[in-house]
Parts: sequence; C-alpha cells; structure tokens
Amino acid sequence: MQLFFIIPVMDERDTLQELTEGILGHTHAHEVQILYINDGSTDGSGEELDRIVEEHSNVQVIHFPENRGKSAALVEGLAIAKGDIVFMMDSDLQDDPKEIPNFLSKLSEGFDLVCGWKVVRHDPVDKTLPSKVYNGFVTRLFGLDLHDINCGFKAMTLEVAQSLELKHDYHRLIPVLAKLKGFRIAEIPVEHHERRYGHSKYGISRIWHGLRDVFRVWRDSKRHA
Repeated sequence: MQLFFIIPVMDERDTLQELTEGILGHTHAHEVQILYINDGSTDGSGEELDRIVEEHSNVQVIHFPENRGKSAALVEGLAIAKGDIVFMMDSDLQDDPKEIPNFLSKLSEGFDLVCGWKVVRHDPVDKTLPSKVYNGFVTRLFGLDLHDINCGFKAMTLEVAQSLELKHDYHRLIPVLAKLKGFRIAEIPVEHHERRYGHSKYGISRIWHGLRDVFRVWRDSKRHA
C-alpha cells in the first residue's frame, strides 16, 4: 500500500528527526512518501528538513518564505498527494506514529476518513476548553458522531484528500467537508503526548476564526441542499 504523509511545520526543529524515524519505523510494510511543508519557520527547521531530505529519498520538503497558516500548508500538500492513503499529522510529536497501523486497520473496515480522538489530552486549559465547546457545537450542527473534530491526526483515501477544498481555515472542518460529500467517517482513540519542545502556535482567538468558518460551511451546505 502507498502511504502519503502531509506534515506542516512551524518552528519544530527539535522534533523532526524523531518524527521522521517514527513514521518510517511504523510503516515497514508499505511504500511511504513524507512531505513536510515548512510554513515560514525561523528556528532552523528549514535547514533541519533539508538535512533529513538528504538522508531519506522518500522525504521531501516545500518551503514557504513566510507563515501562511495550516490550511495553506495542507492545500500545498494535497495538490501533490498520491498513493492509496493520505495521512495528516502535526509535527510537534504530540501525535504518536505508533498509531499509524490503527488508522489503517480502521480504514480497512470500509471507511473513507478516520480521525484521531485525543481521549486524554495534554494541553493547557486555554486550548482544551475552547476545543471542547467547539467540538460539541459542530458535531451537533452537522450530525457527526465524533468527539474531536479538529484533531490534526487523520488518515483518508486519496479520493477524500482530492475532494477537500480548504479555503480560509477549513482544515478544522475536514470531517464536516467529507460528510457533506457523502464519505464514510470513523474515529479511533489515539495517545496524545505532552509537548516536549517549543510551544503551541495557537491561541484562544482561534475559536472565533473556527466559528466563522463553521457558519460559512453551514451556509454553503444549505445553499446546495
């Protein structure tokens, strides 16, 4: 099976070697391509990624000269995604590569998109509380049986990946976009680690951006109903 990983990076220099080794270590049975999108990092992540690319023929990197945001990074990756299954995951090592076989197992049951669910989440309250409110609102609004709409750790068929239109900050709503197109969605619990390096790039203001995009997607879905 061909697996394609899309991983945005913003100032995560110290995690990148370990993350690469972790992914490759849990995908021995598959053909793997890892794409890092360096989203305007200023901490040396770009140089570290170039070094990793030299070591691994199945790793590549795209460098943004300035920070464009997660949706833009994912769009760049989706434009060249290939293979059978596309993974999205964060680069901070809070997502554990050991979960990759569990995603593949769930997809093999006939699902098109499998989302991670951070059952025990190691983040500060200014991230977890807004996220809980957001998840509850969005799942009820769109009738999704999920706990964690915006978990960055996801696996999907190439068909789902190529169907996504991630304008604005729609990366937060990938399960909603997939559901509206009729794809089958599932969720699996994943282990979430405490951040060991760096700091979170997201603040409480993201909930307002998220709600704005929820309204946009809901409005568009009603127009096309």
